[in-house]
Amino acid sequence: MVLSDPRTPNSVAAAAWTTTPIRKTSSSGSTFAQRDAAAPLASGWRCRHTLHGHTSWVRTVAISADGQYIASGSGDKRAALWSLDQGKRLTFLAGHQGWVRCVAFSPDGRWLASAGNDNEIRLWDVRTQTLAATLSGHRDWVRAVTFSADSRYLYSGSQDKTIGVWQVGQASPVKVLTGHEHWVRSLAVTTDGSTLVSGGQDGQVHLHRLQNRGTHHVLNHSTEIHSVATSPNNWLLATAGADGFVRFWKVNSGRLITEFQAHSAAVNCVTFSPDGKLLATASSDKTIRIWHIDSGRLIGILAGHTGWVWSASFAPDSRTLVSGGWHGEIKIWQR
Repeated sequence: MVLSDPRTPNSVAAAAWTTTPIRKTSSSGSTFAQRDAAAPLASGWRCRHTLHGHTSWVRTVAISADGQYIASGSGDKRAALWSLDQGKRLTFLAGHQGWVRCVAFSPDGRWLASAGNDNEIRLWDVRTQTLAATLSGHRDWVRAVTFSADSRYLYSGSQDKTIGVWQVGQASPVKVLTGHEHWVRSLAVTTDGSTLVSGGQDGQVHLHRLQNRGTHHVLNHSTEIHSVATSPNNWLLATAGADGFVRFWKVNSGRLITEFQAHSAAVNCVTFSPDGKLLATASSDKTIRIWHIDSGRLIGILAGHTGWVWSASFAPDSRTLVSGGWHGEIKIWQR
């Protein structure tokens, strides 16, 4: 059975999600055709570069919308900028007084936000690689940051159970969102700018409607949520956490579509490829797994990290993936 949005080509094969590797077939059936379509996306994934420089675990990685830069945040209290193409460090961004748990580029490529255990958010000018602002207001660690689709606003999720809404250029939040009963651990914004998604230690996912259209939904997991991500077509929400499962929901209605066990250990990060064809999951089992959205098949296992994999991010070409892990390494994977 395939559950799909009739307005978009992407669908989720609700009964097909499995850890069985994809195999080529000549069958003309729709499921087999989807597997054939996935086959070219499965082959050739390899680690092109391993980046060293952080002296503690890398908790977070992000790639700029133009594909030029990688950003990372580490337990060594530093963020860093790297050249994706050259696979080398450009600069460390120092100043945090605690672990850096989250980084995010603005969609227009101008800003990088970093935050962590010092309760503050630092906003960096990517072009000059200098600090533009320090944002204070949270009363506990900041675990997630993301920008609005138009790059005008920054959202921050904290262990103080709130989400700060900051207008870029202002020193104080313009709004504070409440509702979570425990830490806010992950944030995502749909590409059309309509919905902010937050996931928390309380096992709740909140869908906040940013344009005063649609219903606010609260979705429930059985365990804490480590990561949330929305698909490029704004239709699909992926959530994951401590139980090793990934769950898919409809963004507009909050309806659960399907769930499957992606890893035998916690899933620390979920992320969609920009072309909407793939989902990557990063886990405490030391691997990243690549899933084909339309067929629901596992098409690749990226092994090479020697500790937990905390974060993963696709480049704009959907053929490059960057991951960060427990032992301070950043890996660049390509197919």
